[in-house]
Amino acid sequence: MIGVVGLGLEGLASASPRGRRLLSQAKVIVGADRHLAMVEGCPAQRVRWDGVPAHLGELLAGHATAPTVLLASGDPNLFGIGASLVERLGQKSVDIEPSVSSVQLALARAGVPVAGTALLSAHGRPLKAAAGQAAASRRSAILTDPENDPAALVAALREAGVEPEARLVVCERLGGPDERVRAGRLAEPLPGPFDALSVVVLDRGGAPGPGLGRPETEYEHEAGQITKSEVRAIALAALDPGDEDVVWDLGAGSGSVAVEAGRLAQRGAVYAVERRPDRAEQARRNAAWSWNVEVLTGEASDLVPALPAPDAVFLGGGGDGIGSLIELCLSRLAERPSPIAGRLVANLTTLESLAEAVAELRRAGLEWRLSQVAIARGRDLGGRLGWDALNPVQILSARVPR
Repeated sequence: MIGVVGLGLEGLASASPRGRRLLSQAKVIVGADRHLAMVEGCPAQRVRWDGVPAHLGELLAGHATAPTVLLASGDPNLFGIGASLVERLGQKSVDIEPSVSSVQLALARAGVPVAGTALLSAHGRPLKAAAGQAAASRRSAILTDPENDPAALVAALREAGVEPEARLVVCERLGGPDERVRAGRLAEPLPGPFDALSVVVLDRGGAPGPGLGRPETEYEHEAGQITKSEVRAIALAALDPGDEDVVWDLGAGSGSVAVEAGRLAQRGAVYAVERRPDRAEQARRNAAWSWNVEVLTGEASDLVPALPAPDAVFLGGGGDGIGSLIELCLSRLAERPSPIAGRLVANLTTLESLAEAVAELRRAGLEWRLSQVAIARGRDLGGRLGWDALNPVQILSARVPR
């Protein structure tokens, strides 16, 4: 059993009573230099860890027979080493005892409730992801690092569309004798320099929705070759991406479905595959501020075998070989680890593609649902109202058990 004990800036005094007991019983204490310096009073053997997770396994294996404690910051389960150790060694082999985290302290200092707040990190992680998720949240607390410091985060939040009047609270050296907490607005950011490990609290009057079914004019596309906003919203409802899902968009075209699926699967990943290089570049431009959308150029049948197993798959447009592509997607949907049924959704424009797709679902023994969506949009006719009809689209969907 490996004990993982969280510490604050006050060192041993900031550990919980149980954390201090684990340290007093330990024969070996593993940690970074700054953490080891905090527990100088403990008689156990000290083993230095350089902070690289890949090096930790060898260090711990060398002391497997002695009671061992690994030191961590705050709550080891909050963007820390705790979760990865449990995944590697198993729940029964890891005993985690957290301290108060810097995020908890930052929210308390800012007067912002923990409940309902997005807990995010740009510490050793993509800044775009943290800023994008914060832009979709009413309240958020974001861990920073020397490269992705509060100044860089402010710039990213602006680019992600956060309003200038949003309240920012920059919290530094929390829990230490030289703690500093400063409040400002996104329009008037606080001056640096900042502590290397700060927490930024973003507190807003409101937050936007996921933005499903946005007008086609908000996307770059080729002569109207884009999934229309009403059809896109219906397809996304059938895809039903979860917060951490993996989504495939095959035949991505402009990438509009992938971009909006990414807003639903905020902590997941979306892979958009487009065989035409010019349209793939177009999709990349449309997904420029999507932190979790990756656009791949090539044939779907060649690329998807190497992708992570999906929770939901969208097929756009149909075309030759739709049956074999559906067969491949069904086999990969059956591989995913989630117990929730997978979703396959296809937007089909021709009767030939529709017949081939339905035949494949029948061969697979799956129940399917088919809808024809015919949209007419209102327009002004010299002061009177009229309608413009769009080409109908067939939406075929199926649920795929694991």
